[in-house]
Amino acid sequence: MIEDAKVGPMKRVYFNEYNVRMGKMCYLPLVSGLLQCYAQTSDVVRANYQFMRPIFSIDSFDNVMAQYTEEPDVAAFSVAMWNEQLNLKVAAEVRRRWPNCLIVFGGANVPHHPTAYMERHPFIDVAVRAEGEETFLDILLYHLEGREFDDIPNVSYRRKSDGAIIEVAKERPFQRDLDSYPSPYLEGVFDNLLSLRSDTLDFQAIIETNRGCPFQCTFCYWGRGGLSRKYRYHDMDRVFAELDWAGRNKILYVFNADSNFGMHKRDPDIADFIVSVKEKYGYPDKFRTCFGKNTDETIFNIGLLFHSKGLEKGITLARQTNDKTTLKNIKRGNIKMSTYTNLQTRFNDANVPIYSELILGLPGETVTTWKNGIDELLESGLKNQLFIYLCQVFNNTELGDPAYCEKFGIKTKQIELNEIHGSIRDKSWVTEFEHVITETYSMTQAEWRRMVRLSWITMVLHSMKLGFYVMIWLRDRFGTKASDLIQYISDRDMPDRGETMLGRELDSYDALIDNMLNDGAGRGLALREYGDIYWDVEESTFLNAAEDLGRFYAEFEELVADFLASRGVIFDRADLEEVMHYQRARIPSRYLPDETAFNFRHNLPEYFERRFSTQPVPLVAIPQSMTTSPIDFAGDKKRFARETILWGRKSGTMLVRTAFQSVPEIAASQALEIQKVIG
Repeated sequence: MIEDAKVGPMKRVYFNEYNVRMGKMCYLPLVSGLLQCYAQTSDVVRANYQFMRPIFSIDSFDNVMAQYTEEPDVAAFSVAMWNEQLNLKVAAEVRRRWPNCLIVFGGANVPHHPTAYMERHPFIDVAVRAEGEETFLDILLYHLEGREFDDIPNVSYRRKSDGAIIEVAKERPFQRDLDSYPSPYLEGVFDNLLSLRSDTLDFQAIIETNRGCPFQCTFCYWGRGGLSRKYRYHDMDRVFAELDWAGRNKILYVFNADSNFGMHKRDPDIADFIVSVKEKYGYPDKFRTCFGKNTDETIFNIGLLFHSKGLEKGITLARQTNDKTTLKNIKRGNIKMSTYTNLQTRFNDANVPIYSELILGLPGETVTTWKNGIDELLESGLKNQLFIYLCQVFNNTELGDPAYCEKFGIKTKQIELNEIHGSIRDKSWVTEFEHVITETYSMTQAEWRRMVRLSWITMVLHSMKLGFYVMIWLRDRFGTKASDLIQYISDRDMPDRGETMLGRELDSYDALIDNMLNDGAGRGLALREYGDIYWDVEESTFLNAAEDLGRFYAEFEELVADFLASRGVIFDRADLEEVMHYQRARIPSRYLPDETAFNFRHNLPEYFERRFSTQPVPLVAIPQSMTTSPIDFAGDKKRFARETILWGRKSGTMLVRTAFQSVPEIAASQALEIQKVIG
């Protein structure tokens, strides 16, 4: 053991934590800060190691290597899906240039049993599983003494004597005192990074008030990966101090890394303090968190508070699937649909935007259960957003376990990673990858392909709002399920498909799916005229439709009319035209429309406005007028996309604002006729 604190020349430590760029915004490297702070609690480390400025952003390989300004003694890499290949390339070059540098890999994407991984990448000296603070400190101390790492829990290492890869079976004892790990924010570790702020660089921050997750969802790293199912909590004074630090340092966006915010008794107090910080400093502008899925009243109150202060874009009420078999397969439980619907309706009454999520490709999901799940959510009162994700498979999750995949017939495809709303990857950047499920025992690849197309059309019509009101009207007036119209559009083999706007979008969907399956192409779309970021497929369709809303809705009206006729539904074409007129009036465009005052034969404005509240009104033949207040984007494509999609999609502000003249109280004698209209 080391007897004196100082044993030789200072050894340089470089942290590599390449975070995604979103324009000029980038996260501060929290993992690097935590490792450095805990390591510096050791007198020996402070006396013998110099921590260089962390390399915190995805960049070209050459630009990353240029930040190695002096010879490294230790290079530590935080490996995630979005930076793994860059980590590997940089680490290989570090080994080539500085053969004696100790290379340490950790993070969610490093396999917990990494022998094969380390054999493929012979430059990795040590791989760390699970939490890293105490383990990294041990690695630095052992390295200083020239010792093997055979007695350090939670590591695999390459033995110096013969190069053999040793997986240490020993597990680190559970550390309940989370505050034994000092805060990099409060210790000033990031002060030198904040000095780099400029017109082209600014920082976001991640905080955690606790660690742990009691759930074991098979697709999630939280439940099975590096975190315990038992909760541990930071002291409230530390939580408050970190939040105050964020406000004082003008951090615009704070992400809370808690697994289930709102599940704990102290969370409302944290929410109150966040509000007080924003009121004091004007920052953070937004606070994003993952809400707990089995709580209702607490989440409602926190969501209401955050929305009233402009802190949260929208409240997440995630489902992932509504199918019981699938839920069993992925070891997940959802709140009852009745509870979910009640909570959603209360948020609607308070005008708080909420959004839900579904994941396509989970084992057990079939074509029928998938469409039913979409219908259940849309009929539950989901007024704002439904996000549908292709199921990704992550390392160290049960979903990524070969035995699990074999059991459920899971097949995946590796595709390029294009981070949605992240900066478009420069040609000089290293290509990264993601793995998506394309087939399971319950859904063939052909069925998956069909449901991908259906899911994108679902988000075009519902989430991007291009058919939102039309689908409500069809459901209420004719009992038509949303998925009926969606499937009719997504499956329809139109003779003139390539000549219509939606038809061309469907062609582009098929081409994109082909490119993903055959060539491993990424799913994010680069539309540089709308900004230097990747867009989702449905967002691209919205932007294309907004270029000529008149044509889009003329074609959409014919499509809906054909749909009703194909089902033998007798309808008044004038009613459809009126609903379509209202629908178009609510969609923003890059230029101010010619028309901002509207007269309707029915009470459409009030009917749609209150449709998802606790006090809906029936649709009746009583005239009503409406005025709109569209934003003048003066043709600016980037501003239009930024404010309608990036700012407006989750915050519920995509739609054009309206005002309408109140409908007179309906006489009781009209009740029977009204019932016929809505029945």
